[in-house]
Amino acid sequence: MIPMLTGQKLRAIRHLRGWSQSELAERAGLSPVSIATFESGKSDMRASTIAKLCEAMGVTVTYKIDDTEISGP
Repeated sequence: MIPMLTGQKLRAIRHLRGWSQSELAERAGLSPVSIATFESGKSDMRASTIAKLCEAMGVTVTYKIDDTEISGP
């Protein structure tokens, strides 16, 4: 099974950064509606989108999709 970036994990990391959905969207080159849709689980993210989000939040793809507990940046 391929690990997936969940909306819950995306939201948790965004909150750790202290960013709004709009701020993350701007940093990642996405729309705020996209961020809200991903976080709510209404849409899956493509690999390219995950890469953009990882880069914007300064974490590795492994950190984002690993099932370990998120403790901070």
